[in-house]
Amino acid sequence: MTKARVLIAEDEPGIRTILVRLLESDGYAAAAFPDGQAALSHLVSGGNYDLVITDINMPLLSGEELLREIKARLPSVPVVIITAVPDPDTIEECFKNDAYRFLRKPFTRDQLLTVVKAALAEAASGPAQGEVRSEDGWVELTAPSRQEYLDRFQEFCDAILASRLDEKARNELKIAVQELGQNAIEWGNKLDKGTTIRVAWKLLQDRVLIRIADEGRGFDPEAIPDPTLDPIATIEKREKDGKRPGGFGIHLARRIMDQVTWNERGNVVLLEKRF
Repeated sequence: MTKARVLIAEDEPGIRTILVRLLESDGYAAAAFPDGQAALSHLVSGGNYDLVITDINMPLLSGEELLREIKARLPSVPVVIITAVPDPDTIEECFKNDAYRFLRKPFTRDQLLTVVKAALAEAASGPAQGEVRSEDGWVELTAPSRQEYLDRFQEFCDAILASRLDEKARNELKIAVQELGQNAIEWGNKLDKGTTIRVAWKLLQDRVLIRIADEGRGFDPEAIPDPTLDPIATIEKREKDGKRPGGFGIHLARRIMDQVTWNERGNVVLLEKRF
C-alpha cells in the first residue's frame, strides 16, 4: 500500500523533528519545512500530499495564510492547525477557512495520530462535506450527522474560549455540547448519516451562545422526566428499550449551563454560558 504523505510546516526545529518521527513511526511519509512560504513553494511546485499540518505563528507566511493558499489551490487537502498560544480571532478565521482540526501544544502522540487518521479518512471519503458560514455574529458548521464533526466544532470553540472561560467552565460547556450534540445525531437525526447537524457559536461581550440544530421532528423538552429522581429506574428502562447508557444529558446541561432553551418544534437548542 502507498503511504499517506503528510506535509509539515513548523518553525521550531525540535517540534518539527518530533512530528516527522511520530508520523513515520506510524507508517506515514512525512516532509517538514521551517516556514509557511517554503511549504507552499514545495506544494505549488508539484509536491503531492494527502494532509498538511501547520503551526500558526511562523516567519514569512503564517499558518493562517498557508491554510488560505492551500484551500484556494487544493481544497480537498485537509489542514490541521497546531499552536501553543491560540489567538481567538486567528483560530476563528482558520475554522472559517476550512481548517479540519485544531491541536493545542503540547499534545500527545495518540491525539496527533487520531486526528491524522480521521483527517485522511475524511479526505478519502470524497469532497469536503462540512461547510462553515458566518452571519450576524454566528459562526456555524453544517455537516453530516457524525461525531467527528461535533468534535471538530468543539476543538475550535474550546480554543477560542480559552482566554474567556476557566477550565471548569470550558469543561462544562464541552459536556453540554457533547450531550446535546449526540442527542441531535442519535435521536433527532436517527443516526442517519445522510442528514445534517448545524452547530454554531456566537461570542457576545459577557457570554457565549451555542446553537445545535438537527433535521428531526423535534420533541417537548418539558415532557422529559427528571432522571435523578430514580437513577436506577432510568438506567434499567433505557437498557430494556435498547438505548445506550445515559439519559441524563438534558438534565445535566440544564444544571451546568446558565440557560438552555429550545425552539417551539424542539429540534434547535440554544445554550448560554456567561463569562
